[in-house]
Amino acid sequence: MKKLTAVSLFSGCGGFDLGAKQAGVKIIWANDCDAYAAAAYKSILPNVPFHEGDIREVKEFPKADILIGCYPCTGFSQAAKRRAAGRSVRRNLRTNPGNYLYREFLRALRQVKPQFLFVENVPGMLTAADGWFLKRQLAGFRRHGFKVKAKLILAADYGVAQTRKRVFLVGVHKSVKDFVYEFPQPLYGPGSSKPWKTLRDVLGTFERRSDDAYCRKEFHGHYLTRPRKRAWDEVGFTIVAHASHVPLYPRGKATRWLGKDRHGLQGKFNRRFSWRECAKLQCLPDGLRINGGLVAKYRVVGNAVPPPVAKALIKPVATRRIAA
Repeated sequence: MKKLTAVSLFSGCGGFDLGAKQAGVKIIWANDCDAYAAAAYKSILPNVPFHEGDIREVKEFPKADILIGCYPCTGFSQAAKRRAAGRSVRRNLRTNPGNYLYREFLRALRQVKPQFLFVENVPGMLTAADGWFLKRQLAGFRRHGFKVKAKLILAADYGVAQTRKRVFLVGVHKSVKDFVYEFPQPLYGPGSSKPWKTLRDVLGTFERRSDDAYCRKEFHGHYLTRPRKRAWDEVGFTIVAHASHVPLYPRGKATRWLGKDRHGLQGKFNRRFSWRECAKLQCLPDGLRINGGLVAKYRVVGNAVPPPVAKALIKPVATRRIAA
């Protein structure tokens, strides 16, 4: 039985693509300009043709049933908005070239001619510049014949031990008849038959390896504007891409509230998660290899889409096509 095929753009280390593969989709081409992410991708998806380089310089894309795109989101993040303090946030967003890479996705859409599209981004994309960027993307998808739905997804609902929230756009081309995409119901948590996974579920038996390490930078003031440690039997905080902002390992006492935007460390044991602990919490395979220093390792891992989330979101499409 013929599988769905997919082209993946801004692929990172392959978290979304691995989930798609687990759902029964064949990735036929992938791309990223980050050399560290490219090497990591090849370590877990070695048989996928991978183009390392700037997508703006790619002239031709292969045809496929699905187009996947996790274009960069730094300009839409809360951190980016804080950096823009004292300036016009809207002007800063509109002059950041990284916020326009969705246009490359639209360019690829014309060549790939997929029946389905999947896009992932940070929640800030919904409100960036008062929704201007989201409206531009949706208008572009409509021009290409796609009906698109957007939803803010909690990773914990799909078996990831994080309160990680990301926006997903799913589009179905008008040529696809008798199919309406619906976001899957949560597989874990309230309303499901299984509780959310906790830090203990994921890391309770985890053994650190010789190539593992954790960021030892000082806990600066911004880091302690909010709590950073959750207990073993809780769902963890979001695994981020910046080494110095990674959450704390659950051993020891929780951080203590000192006032508005002020938290203090307690006890003698306070360290960030190691990069491999972060990879485990991101549900990335143990065979993941990332070249470069610790900053690169955290960045590649933190930018990944957890495979269980991708698998759950793409499965309704994959199942529909396989059954056809």
